Amino acid sequence: MRRTALLQSASTRLLALLLLVCCASAGAADIARFDNFKDRQGIPMQLKQVAPDLWFLYDDLSSNSAFLVTDDGVLVIDSRQHPQHGRELIQMIRKVTDKPIRWVVNTHAHGDHYYGNPAFREIGATIIAHRDTVAGMVKNDKLEFARRQSFFKSQMLDPTEVKTVLPDLVFDSTLRLRMGTRTVDILYWGPGQNPGDTLIHFPHARAVYVGGPFARKNWSNMSFTPSVDAWIGLLKRIAAMDVDLFLPGHGDVGNREDVLDEGRLLADVQAGVKQAIANGMTREQMVKELRFAKYADLRNYDRINVFIEALHHLYTTGKPLFPYP
Repeated sequence: MRRTALLQSASTRLLALLLLVCCASAGAADIARFDNFKDRQGIPMQLKQVAPDLWFLYDDLSSNSAFLVTDDGVLVIDSRQHPQHGRELIQMIRKVTDKPIRWVVNTHAHGDHYYGNPAFREIGATIIAHRDTVAGMVKNDKLEFARRQSFFKSQMLDPTEVKTVLPDLVFDSTLRLRMGTRTVDILYWGPGQNPGDTLIHFPHARAVYVGGPFARKNWSNMSFTPSVDAWIGLLKRIAAMDVDLFLPGHGDVGNREDVLDEGRLLADVQAGVKQAIANGMTREQMVKELRFAKYADLRNYDRINVFIEALHHLYTTGKPLFPYP
């Protein structure tokens, strides 16, 4: 049975307050280890029209976004990594349409996907997220801000501009938006990379935006997942959708096989880490010796040590390195 639950802004603020009281952010020493952005020669940013009314922003150095233009206004998916980048996205949209920007969906609780929220709040857009995504925004607020500092510096972005602007509306499982003649389904099928991982299905365009669980040709951050098996299962379910375009949170537009490829990577890494633990290897030995060379050409491979540590923590404690809600 389809369930939709919307809460007003005041309720979301109350949730945030309760979480701040109940939950502690990661310690300063732990946080510093995760500020590991390395500037590189990336693929130039590209705005791609993937359907007559749907655009995909591929940002290789940062994170992706998308927007749908309808007679009733614009729906934006993920607001980017800094308020300045949020303003730039608004400018891109304005080159396409002068329709009001009505909705923004934050697909998951990583700052590179929601730190642009202030720019959209300023123009009156309503921001939507799953309740577990809001929980992650609150609990890991200090972590997310701290681990973006190298990126801000490399891109000459002012970190003092960054504010965690929480969503106005939260949902539990499914939210259907009707905008003009278009229907968009905002879906939650359980945690993959993160609790709250949100999918946005555009049936008319035969497309789905997959923010956290799917990153094409990419090592995804493994520090937040409560279950790699569930993550793999979610990817298989997404790959079985009746769509042609899979729009990732990182990487270029993907196809069904690309989604399954990420599942295969996760399965191989999980098996390797579990076998190393069974063989009595310490965390330090695993970080030094486990290489997974067949995936060395993928984006973020340089962060492999952090991901191995995260899985070691998951399999030796039963909890994600950075759990929420």
